[in-house]
Amino acid sequence: MTDLSRPARELLNALHEHARSQKKWDGTRKTSVSLPDLRRVFRTVPHPKVEDELESVVLSRHLDELYECGAIMAMKGDDGEKFPLPRGVWVLPTHQAAKKVREPLPPLHPKMRTVAGYWDNAAPRTRIGYRAVNNWFLSEPDMNPAPKRERALDIFGSRTYSGWFDAEEKAFDELGGPFFSDREAMYKLLQMYSAPPQILTERLIAESDGYYGRIGDGDILLVVENVTTCWSLIEALDEMKDHAVGYVACGMGSSFLASLAGVKMLRRGKIAEIRYFGDLDPTGLSIPAAAAEEAAKDNDLPTVLPAVGLYDALFGVGTPLRRKERRLTAQQATDRVRWLDPSHQAQATTLLCGEDRLAQEWVNLRYLKSNSEWLRDMYR
Repeated sequence: MTDLSRPARELLNALHEHARSQKKWDGTRKTSVSLPDLRRVFRTVPHPKVEDELESVVLSRHLDELYECGAIMAMKGDDGEKFPLPRGVWVLPTHQAAKKVREPLPPLHPKMRTVAGYWDNAAPRTRIGYRAVNNWFLSEPDMNPAPKRERALDIFGSRTYSGWFDAEEKAFDELGGPFFSDREAMYKLLQMYSAPPQILTERLIAESDGYYGRIGDGDILLVVENVTTCWSLIEALDEMKDHAVGYVACGMGSSFLASLAGVKMLRRGKIAEIRYFGDLDPTGLSIPAAAAEEAAKDNDLPTVLPAVGLYDALFGVGTPLRRKERRLTAQQATDRVRWLDPSHQAQATTLLCGEDRLAQEWVNLRYLKSNSEWLRDMYR
């Protein structure tokens, strides 16, 4: 390369830069440059002008230098002109690809020995899944049955696996491969189950008080953002007494705001207050804040308040993990957390100004059944 003329050397550098920007070329393989692109690249390179010398002649001379030193190779065929140029060139590799470092198979728990057969060929994220489940088994975990999203946080809810999934509580929805594709076997092995979806109907069902699941004689409607936590709360409340929760409903994310009209229609004087519990992230806080604002405009709607005990539990037992949503400015965060109880606003502001979130599934069935502190703002 040191024997190349300066114009030829600069042309080669320009071809390499073109390949990197247009072809995502990394120098370890050959890549093509068409003749029109070759001409455009050539025109960006300064070269001495010789009067009456055609561009094709100058370009051909520089290409000959690059052919000779083995930097490029001409494609078959030419453009058929008087001073022919190739239909394009191959920019040849500049170095060999680094050998892939083979990730060693870790010591496997007896229940994970089948993974050894397909460890080497697994995709990186699938291998992370194998490793996480294996580590969970090795930790001698509580094997009492749990909803799928709560079990996902048991297994993937640490910084070690942060960034591999859109949301750690949804990890099992994103994983494939032999181990994760056999859903029936995996659910049995991990002692988990899917929470049933909400029943949707256009007819009112008198026995169930409309769309709500009635679980007591109280006048509080507890609205929960995600279906897994909704059913865990229903199961936990079924064993508890003397609380004021009369109804539990799944808000299904942003649909809660649209459902306020249904709350008004089905209220029948039995719902005095709505308590809401959701994820601690920008979207999870904007939903109840908007609903509270709407409810405040209508005298026929009950107040929408935070379920203080549940948010307190979430801050206490949850592990903040990285979120996809952008971080908020201090003013934006202050606006979002205003709906929360004052005791939680500072922590929530710090969370929103950073890059993390708290999924409500951290307040899992195991925790809900172990104490009743989370109910403290829902007694009469």
